[in-house]
Amino acid sequence: MSITSVLLAITVMLTAVPAVAQDAGWIGVVVEDQGSPGAVIRRLDRNGPAERAGLKEGDVITGFNKQEVTGVLQFTRLVRETPPGRSVEVRVHRDNQDQTFQVTTMRAAGGRFWPLDIPDSTIFGDGIRDLQRIQITRSSSQSGIRVEQLTDQLRDFFGVYANEGVLVSSVDPGSAAGKAGIKAGDVITAVASKRVGTPAEFSREMRAAGPRPALRIIRDKQEREITIE
Repeated sequence: MSITSVLLAITVMLTAVPAVAQDAGWIGVVVEDQGSPGAVIRRLDRNGPAERAGLKEGDVITGFNKQEVTGVLQFTRLVRETPPGRSVEVRVHRDNQDQTFQVTTMRAAGGRFWPLDIPDSTIFGDGIRDLQRIQITRSSSQSGIRVEQLTDQLRDFFGVYANEGVLVSSVDPGSAAGKAGIKAGDVITAVASKRVGTPAEFSREMRAAGPRPALRIIRDKQEREITIE
């Protein structure tokens, strides 16, 4: 199985993965990037929120909760950050027409594992079934940011070096980190220019950094720096 197939499969499956963050939103779709903005639905969970609202396989999601959808990673983050029980507008392109649906999010299951809903082998080939799950083993929380240990598979997916980076699983929206723009799904690779590769290292460097730590993060495979005021 090629690296390209693995990365594409992880991209598609992340939307079907119950988010690690507590009370994350979920609508029951498996989506895939396409050549243009949006995310195409490849599978719907039977009787899930999206199916009940009228969405169909092949629909291209172009808007979620009044925000334009640019791709799978951004769409996944939007869904996770929407509280369960909220009715949101989902705009799709179907049969050369734009349509809108009201979808009520449900609570995603929590836990230390992200069990992957393996796509049909006709899309990705039988080899993709070797990729059974991504496991996150350790966690830590500092300054309103909860981070999780990255596996090698997740490092490959997010485009970070071996033994580098921790995954942000949730952010307290009222915290300084939340106000600064740190989001669930970001990968933190350094705190105050000190590289971090485990939750313990993240906690240590956050404690040592002082009141205004600068975090180097990777979001949508692009590196940026955010200072927590």
